[in-house]
Amino acid sequence: MVEPRFDLNRRRLLEAAESSGVDTLILVGEANLIYALGVGGPSGALVLSSKCGSTLLVPLLDYERAMRGAPRDVEVKAFYRGGESGIEPDIPKTDLIRADSLSAALASVADSCGVLGADLRWARWEAARSLAERFEGLRDLSDSIARVRMVKDDWEIAMIEEAVEIIEGAFRVALDSLSPGVSESEVAGAVMEHVLSRGAWGTSFPVIVAFGPNTSLPHHHTGQARLGHKSPVLFDMGAVVRGYMSDVTRSAWFGGGGGEYRRLLEDVAEAQMEAIDAVAPGVEAWEVDKAARLTLERKGLSRYFIHGTGHGVGVEIHEPPFLRPGSKDVLEPGAVVTIEPGVYLPGIHGARIEDMVLVTKRGRKTLTNLARILEART
Repeated sequence: MVEPRFDLNRRRLLEAAESSGVDTLILVGEANLIYALGVGGPSGALVLSSKCGSTLLVPLLDYERAMRGAPRDVEVKAFYRGGESGIEPDIPKTDLIRADSLSAALASVADSCGVLGADLRWARWEAARSLAERFEGLRDLSDSIARVRMVKDDWEIAMIEEAVEIIEGAFRVALDSLSPGVSESEVAGAVMEHVLSRGAWGTSFPVIVAFGPNTSLPHHHTGQARLGHKSPVLFDMGAVVRGYMSDVTRSAWFGGGGGEYRRLLEDVAEAQMEAIDAVAPGVEAWEVDKAARLTLERKGLSRYFIHGTGHGVGVEIHEPPFLRPGSKDVLEPGAVVTIEPGVYLPGIHGARIEDMVLVTKRGRKTLTNLARILEART
C-alpha cells in the first residue's frame, strides 16, 4: 500500500506561494484543506508560512477532532463562533483564540507573517469577502494553487487508482442489482453500501442511476423510476479514497432487443477512443474535445453532445484542466482527466462512456479497466 504524503502537498503549496512573492498562504475551502492535510470533512482555515509556521484554525467544536487528525507539524488552535464566547472549554488556553469569526482568528495568527496570499476563487463568497476586507493587499493565488493541484505525484495517482478500483467493483454490484421493477434509488443504495464497505470515505458525488428516458439527462437526479423489461440504463459513479476521487460512467441495455441503442453506444465509444488517443503532454485541452466532437459530427450526432469532453479530477471532482471548446488549459504530465463524450436524445434515451486517463511524459495511460460497453444480464 502506498503511503500518502500530504506533507509534500503542503511543501508544494508553500513553494508556489513563495515563488509568487508571498510569505504566508491562507487556505480555505474543503478541497484545499483536504489536499494539504488529508483529513475528511475539514473546517476552518490553514495558515502555511515559512515565517510563522503552520497553524490550523478550527471552530471550538472541531478542536478535538482536529487535534486527532492534524499532522504533527501543524499547530491547532480553536476560535469562538458568534455567540459562543461564554463557553469555557477544557483545552489549553494557548490553543484558544478569543475571536468571534474565522477572519478575526486569522488576523491574530497571520498579521505579522509578511505578505499574505489566499485561494479566493474556491472560497465561499462570504469567506472571500471577509478575507479581502480584513487583510489589505491580500494576493489571490488561485491560479498558482490550481496548477499545483493539477499535477499529481505518484502517491496521489495511487490514491486515485484505488478509488477507480473500488468504483469498478461498484459497477458489478449495480449490474447485479438490475431486475424488472427495481428502482434507481435501490440500485444507488447498493452502490453506496459497496463503496463504504471497501473503506472509501464515500462517493465522489451523488450516485447517478438512470433508467429509460432519464438516461437523456446528463445530470439526472436518481429517483424512484423503476426498471422495465427492456430499457437503457446509465450509471455515473465515483469513490473517495483519502480525499482523492474517481469518476466513471457506463451505459448499457437491459433486456431483449436494443440493437439501435447498442449502435449508439458503439458511436460514443468510438468518439471516446478518438479523444483518448488525442491526450498527450503539451496538447491544448480543446483539441481533445474536438477529437470527440468531430467523430460524432461525422455520424450526425454532434448536436446531441451538449457538454465538454472531460475535466481534471483530484481532491475535487471537477478541477483543471477542462476539456471543452475554447479551453486554454494545456495538458501536463501528472494530470488526471476524464474522457466522457455523450449523446442525449431528449425524451428518448442517452448514452455516455467515461474513463479516467493519466497524462504521462510520453502520452497517456487509461486508469479504468472496465469494458467500454457493458452487458446488463436479465
